[in-house]
Amino acid sequence: MAETESDNQFRTGMAMLAGNTLSPDWEKAVVLIDAAAAAGHADAIERQALLECRGVGRAPSWDKALDLLAIAAGRGSQYAARQLILLADDQFEPADSAEPRQGDWGEMRSRIPIAQRVRASTAPGHMFSASPIVHAVPDFASAAECQWLIAAAAPRLDRAGVYNNPSGIDPGRTNQSALFNFCNSDMVVEMIRHRIANQLDAPLGCLEMSQVLHYGVGQEFVLHCDFLDPQAMREEIARNGQRVATVLIYLNDDFEGGETSFPRLQIDHRGGPGDALVFGNVDSAGRPDSKSQHAGRPPTRGEKWVFSQWVRNRAPG
Repeated sequence: MAETESDNQFRTGMAMLAGNTLSPDWEKAVVLIDAAAAAGHADAIERQALLECRGVGRAPSWDKALDLLAIAAGRGSQYAARQLILLADDQFEPADSAEPRQGDWGEMRSRIPIAQRVRASTAPGHMFSASPIVHAVPDFASAAECQWLIAAAAPRLDRAGVYNNPSGIDPGRTNQSALFNFCNSDMVVEMIRHRIANQLDAPLGCLEMSQVLHYGVGQEFVLHCDFLDPQAMREEIARNGQRVATVLIYLNDDFEGGETSFPRLQIDHRGGPGDALVFGNVDSAGRPDSKSQHAGRPPTRGEKWVFSQWVRNRAPG
């Protein structure tokens, strides 16, 4: 089938937004995606839902975003349909399902409990440490959300990098990761990000790009701190803020080993699927806290999956 004008608009707009940093052409990209959506392009309408949710080029609106997701599903977007099924019924539908998803998408959209899905957890959890804070939060994400995140990340895994090395590669970090930029994020990921922001009482703009980490047998991230070095990274901190907190969501438990270890605090933790671990990287005065040093220990059997979210003390810019 020949490429239509809306196909070209959508493909060009997505290419402009495919990087892991904000494109200088983002406004032009948004215009192209909006134009393709206005022409009825199902995939463009699905991406337009993400623009509405994030408030890119418009005021953010969950209601408009979900309305668009239902329209996209009705026009044949299976990606939109799978998101609606999970958000309404907390059910994970694999992307390779043989049968196209069918449903009353408007009715399904009406059943999505937005406030419930983005609210902070009320579970007391377990406070391992008060300074720095190391807090385990049970059942932060559902089993279906965990399956979704693993499936979304698995085809895109690459060697995980480090922030303070020009090459991005460090021999002390041998695990893999997959980032969620605009082209591969979705409404499920965005609701989890909003939930994290509410859990920390932080503006959404303080959240860095989310990622999923994968550890095979023997793969690890040796002892390190997540805060940015105030001297080596002073320009980055001045521009985009300090990395003050980290949130991990454990996505599976069919492995052995693989603890998150804080040796200076004598903490070795392994959460179950959907459990979160929230920890601070700075002290009460906002100074880097070396006691937050931690490691992702290697699994001795199986593979470990974790959703990772770094949080700054202010939005970039």
